Amino acid sequence: MIGAMRFAAALLLLVVLAAPKSPDVEAPGDFWRRLPAPRKGDWLAVFPEKGQTFAEYKRADPVRGSETRRRIYLQPWLTRPSTEPNLLSTIADLLGAWFGREVTILEPQPIPRRAYEPDRRQYRVTALAARLIATLPDDALFVLAVTDRELALGKLAYAFGWGSMEHRVGVMSTHRLDVGPDRELRRRRLVALAVHEASHMLSLPHCTFYRCLMNGARTPEESDRRPLLLCPVCRAKLCWNLEMEPLPRYRALISALDRTSFSGEARNAQRAMDVTEGGKKG
Repeated sequence: MIGAMRFAAALLLLVVLAAPKSPDVEAPGDFWRRLPAPRKGDWLAVFPEKGQTFAEYKRADPVRGSETRRRIYLQPWLTRPSTEPNLLSTIADLLGAWFGREVTILEPQPIPRRAYEPDRRQYRVTALAARLIATLPDDALFVLAVTDRELALGKLAYAFGWGSMEHRVGVMSTHRLDVGPDRELRRRRLVALAVHEASHMLSLPHCTFYRCLMNGARTPEESDRRPLLLCPVCRAKLCWNLEMEPLPRYRALISALDRTSFSGEARNAQRAMDVTEGGKKG
C-alpha cells in the first residue's frame, strides 16, 4: 500500500513538472499571440525549454541595475566596414530606449587573437567573454561587443551571439546577418540580435509564452518571426529590474524606432502601448 502511494505521488510530481507553465502577467487585448508549437528545426524543437514566469524571475536573484552600475557600453571589434554604416549608433539608440540608460560607444579595438580557433575559423565566445570581464568598466550595467567575425560556442556549428546571465558581458556577430540585398531586413536582424543578447545580461532567459523578442532562434528566418518587443511577462521582468514604468518606456522606444527608420516596428510598439494602457496591467 505504501509502495503504491509513493508511486502515485512520484507520478503526480512528474505530471506537475512536465506540465507547461502559464504566463503570470496579464496580456489584455488581442495584440499578444501565444507562442505556437515549434516547427521542425526551430529552437524549441532542438532545445526544449520550460520558460520562466515573472514570479520565478524575481526569486532567481537576477543581475540588476544599481545606482553605481547605470551605463551601457558597446565595444566594437570590427575588422571591415559594415554594409550598415550607422550600425553602432543605431544599436546604441535602441539599447538606450530599451533599457532607459545612457549608452557609450567605446573606441574600436582589434578582436582578441587568442580567442581564434584556426580549425573552425571562428572566435571562441568563452575567450572573448574573459576579455570583456577583465576590462568591464566599474559603472557598467553591461558591455556588449560587436564583431563581424564568426563565433564558436560549444558544439554549435556557429552562434549569432551570446549574453552572459551572470557577468554583464556579451558579444554579437554580424557575420551571417549583415548580408543580402534587403537592407531593412539586415538592419532589423542586427538590432534585434543586439537587444536580445543585451536582455540576457539582465538574466532574462528565452521566453516560451508569447511571440516575444526573447524567443530562442536557430536561424535568421526564425528570428524574423519575433517582434521587436518584449511580451508582457518579459517586459514586467525588465521594468521591475530597472525600476521603469511600462508606458514611459514604450514612448521612448517608439521615438527611438522612428529616429532609426523602423517605422513599422514603431507602429507595433504603439499598438503594444495602447493595449497596455487600456488594460492597466498589461
